[in-house]
Amino acid sequence: MTTAPEKRIRKVAGRPLASFSVLRSYANLLFRPRSIPAIFAYLRTVVCNFFMLQFLVKWGIKKIPVVRVDHPLDQTIPFLPHKVGIYLHFINFWIEPLSMLICHYGAHKAMRFCAEWLRAITRAYDEAARMYRFRMSTMTRPAYHKGQFLTIHLLDPHLLCVPSLHIAIVVLCFSFYRHFFEREQFSEAEKQQWNAELYAGAVAIAESVLYVKQHSVNCVPAALYMVSRLFPDLFTPIDAVAFIDALFQQPEGMSGEQARTVREHILDMYERFLLEGTLDDDWRAPVQRWIVAYGRENQSGT
Repeated sequence: MTTAPEKRIRKVAGRPLASFSVLRSYANLLFRPRSIPAIFAYLRTVVCNFFMLQFLVKWGIKKIPVVRVDHPLDQTIPFLPHKVGIYLHFINFWIEPLSMLICHYGAHKAMRFCAEWLRAITRAYDEAARMYRFRMSTMTRPAYHKGQFLTIHLLDPHLLCVPSLHIAIVVLCFSFYRHFFEREQFSEAEKQQWNAELYAGAVAIAESVLYVKQHSVNCVPAALYMVSRLFPDLFTPIDAVAFIDALFQQPEGMSGEQARTVREHILDMYERFLLEGTLDDDWRAPVQRWIVAYGRENQSGT
């Protein structure tokens, strides 16, 4: 356990995570020796395994089959453009806790923990990319190019749907800090406040990816399954079931019955991956079998 100065603990006590400046994280992560290897490994995988990989396929330079993963249930979820701000908060969502750690411990001590998180998120990106290189996936997006959606459509060719990195990272984030706060013996008040904030934020972002039509209901369970296989000490199947149950408890533009049906579909797919992958060493195996079969069904029109 690394002890933080009492003065620093009092200074950050009670502050919401959103109040911590993300600029503090950028300034420290990019220039502190302890974090430089981890931040550059993360940036490398984002550039190579997210942006470049998609564009190489879009431009026809790289050949990877692309499967449409739309599901009829997607039509029951309304397109809500005003949710785009929550969707785009995805990056700051995991950077704000890093800024909190810098304020809590001081920059030098915090960098070890920041690097630990960066290694975890980099692993998630790298593992998702292994799936993307097997099959890319896409779904129908509304032809809506106003405001922030214009940037989204320009920078995201929308070929990396299964598994959803938005879902995987927000789930990994609250799970990582829940474990971290216990390990580093944060106070009960700190744990209760920040765990609740992270969980609520993860649920809101997970819902937003469906409300803004960046992902299908078919993209969510694969992401939850990936995290539960890669980080079993942080995120268990019980955690996955609880997270699914938390989705759309106060749905907008859809009935409670429609929301329940969406949750049931996500849960059924997650449990299918979990059961079918029991004997597989590679977490991708059940997802690969599903996406190949789903692509074949869509091509045949069945």
